[in-house]
Amino acid sequence: MMRDVLILHNSVDIDLPGQKTAWAESNAGVLDQVNAVSGALEKLGVGHEVDSIGDIRELADVLMRKGQHVIFNLVEEFPGNIEDACYVPSVCYAHGRVCTGNGTAGLLMAQNKWKTKAVLGAVGVPCPQGVVVPIGRKFCQNELPPGKYIVKPVYSDASEGIDVSSIVELPGSGMAKAVDRVHIQFGQPAIVEQFISPRELNVSVLERNGKAEVLPVAEIDFGAFETDRPRIVDYDAKWRADSFAFHNTPRIIPAPISSSALLAVQRYAVEAWDVVGCKGYARVDFRMDDH
Repeated sequence: MMRDVLILHNSVDIDLPGQKTAWAESNAGVLDQVNAVSGALEKLGVGHEVDSIGDIRELADVLMRKGQHVIFNLVEEFPGNIEDACYVPSVCYAHGRVCTGNGTAGLLMAQNKWKTKAVLGAVGVPCPQGVVVPIGRKFCQNELPPGKYIVKPVYSDASEGIDVSSIVELPGSGMAKAVDRVHIQFGQPAIVEQFISPRELNVSVLERNGKAEVLPVAEIDFGAFETDRPRIVDYDAKWRADSFAFHNTPRIIPAPISSSALLAVQRYAVEAWDVVGCKGYARVDFRMDDH
C-alpha cells in the first residue's frame, strides 16, 4: 500500500558506553518530534512512513525509492556544513514533491543570525545592539557601550553553546573569553548582542490560506530562578532533564502582557515572517524588559 506522507529526519548517532557526542541531547531531540508527528498522523488516519538521512547527498536516492508526494521535513542539521540541511526543501521540490515548513531561502536566512538581524532591522523590527566577531579577530572593548551582553554562535540553533557564562559584562574580561569559546568550540563567528532582560516570549506563526496567523503568545516563567541567575532558556533548560533550568522554565499561555505589547509583538512577528520569507510555520522569539 502506498503511504501518504514520508516523515524525513536527520540520522541520530547513539552514544556508545563511556562516550558522548557533542550536543547529543539536542541532536536526539528530533526523535521526539518524529514520534509526535507520527502519533498525530496516526490519529488522523493518515498513512505515513519514517526515514532518515545522514547527508544531503543521500536525499535524492531516498526520494527515488519512496513514493510519497508529501515530505514532512524534520531534518535539522548534518555533520560538517551546518547549512546543508537548508537545501532539503529544494531537493524535494526538484523531485516533484511538496515539503512541509520553510523553503530553502527562508531556512538559509534564519540559520544566519547576523543576516536575519540585518533584514529585521531594515523593516523596523526592533533588534538589540550588537556586533559580529569573525574567527581570527579579537573583540575590541570600545566596539560597544558598557552593559550586559549575550555571546552566541552565528549559525547554531537549539541553544547550543549557550549557558550562564554566555552572559557577560562590558567592560570586563568575560567578553573575550566568551568570544574565544565560540570560535574554538564551533568554528563559527560569534555574535555579541545587548542582553535584554528579564522576559522572553515565544510567538508561533502558522500559514493558513496563504496568510500568516499568529497563535497565542507564550511567555517563559522564570519565577523559580534566583535573582542573580540570568533569565535565559539555555542549553540545559532545553535539553538536560537532570538540570534545574529544564524543570523551571515552563511556558505561560497566554502570556501576561499588556494589550499594547501584545499588538506590537504580533505585528513584529508577522513582519519577521514576511522579511525572512517564511512558509508553513515558524516561531519568533522576543526578549522584553519590564518597560
